[in-house]
Amino acid sequence: MSTTLTVEQLREHFRATATDEIARKDYAASRAEVILPLLQDQSTIRAIFAPTFIGSAEARWDIPFDDIECTWFLPQIGGIPTVQVEAAEIHADTFGIEGAVEYQQDVAKDGRVDLAGLSTTLLKNRFIRQEEMAGWSLIRTHAAVLPDNQKIQAFKDDGTQGTAGTGKLNIYTINETLTVADSIGVGGRRISDIYVSPRRFGDLRSVLTMEALPPSLRESLYGNGMNPNAPAELRVHKVYNSDLVSDNKGYAFTQKDGYRYGYMPIREHLSTKDNPMSEMEWKIGIIGRERVGFVVFDDKGLIEITF
Repeated sequence: MSTTLTVEQLREHFRATATDEIARKDYAASRAEVILPLLQDQSTIRAIFAPTFIGSAEARWDIPFDDIECTWFLPQIGGIPTVQVEAAEIHADTFGIEGAVEYQQDVAKDGRVDLAGLSTTLLKNRFIRQEEMAGWSLIRTHAAVLPDNQKIQAFKDDGTQGTAGTGKLNIYTINETLTVADSIGVGGRRISDIYVSPRRFGDLRSVLTMEALPPSLRESLYGNGMNPNAPAELRVHKVYNSDLVSDNKGYAFTQKDGYRYGYMPIREHLSTKDNPMSEMEWKIGIIGRERVGFVVFDDKGLIEITF
């Protein structure tokens, strides 16, 4: 039976972490339960690469070569993505992603649950940042070697072909992206998601009326976010880190029955625990670690847009 704690009860639990070792360890271990659902909801990479728990099993997938020519995987965070050609299966490496946060014990003694929440958010953001950096480095490396039939330049507002950097994300760009996807591979494909910077996302508001949009895209553009239960043929997402997706690039992902653009093998889910070294500096520290990997399974699942 779940119990809702009052604010004062929360403060008492938090105060206990300053002096009670067991309370401190229990609190630190509970942060993973809070952060994991947020990683799933807020990480663009977990939406692109299907998270797949493998435990002690091999991170491998059989390759249907009727429409796949090569696969990619990331050997380690910050490493150089590796391409695999002409194999019956893809084997992916997994690597550790780590993060930590700490604050003064006085914060806990004062019952500052607001700062406790901020520290949890900070720890969550550090894991999201590293997942995004690793996953998007693999996507951008793949995009750099795409054939011409998987690259397009944005169109100007009048529908004429624009040069790199002069275009916008508008109805012409979307139409060309849908057309390119339909001509890729055996049987064609459809666009499911487009990832752009906030600046390019804002282009849509300037060229499309609200009434002209499908309800799901209308809610995404003008509402507080997309309703996850609403059927959508096309979703447009904002990537806020310009180091990952700049204003002059966009990435569209195609879908085909039985294919996934990529997988995120998870050998160890995120776990958190107390950092005993922090107590020596009169601080409370929480450290966390997960072991994951990234693999591009479908080399025709990506279209690069240059604006």
